[in-house]
Amino acid sequence: MMGITTHIRTAVRNDMPWILKLAEMEYNQFQQRTPFNAPIVANYFEFALQSPDSLLMVITNHNQIPFGYLEASIEYLDLSTAPTAQCGHWFVNNPKQMYGNKNFGLDLLGAFEGWAIHKNCPNTIVQLRMDPGTRRTYDRVFNKLGYKPNYVAYTKEMPKDE
Repeated sequence: MMGITTHIRTAVRNDMPWILKLAEMEYNQFQQRTPFNAPIVANYFEFALQSPDSLLMVITNHNQIPFGYLEASIEYLDLSTAPTAQCGHWFVNNPKQMYGNKNFGLDLLGAFEGWAIHKNCPNTIVQLRMDPGTRRTYDRVFNKLGYKPNYVAYTKEMPKDE
């Protein structure tokens, strides 16, 4: 059986329609209060394409069509002089393992870590949106990858200002 060819690379402007479709899939994985806003998301990713302190990478199939992406930036979250590479969005769409059963998400994560090293970031942070009750699973998985829980974010839906 022939292998399936995939490639991880920095995104280019022509990837934007595919990235927006993937971002909408990522968005729709969770219960949302507001609809997906493609123009705002396009501006968000456009900034990542242009900023030297940001990263937008894709994993593509044999036709160079993205089926996954990762967005990251360099931040100074702990208010020190050491930069932190922060992954804000990380998503792969491989329904029914049509690209094989390889863990492409880990491949993207490895490429992100390589970028962090290249940018002289001594730390990385991976942000994930998760359903209630899944934190222990994520803690186990990321512990195996060498990550430890550090920052925690809590969300609260605010009432509309009438």
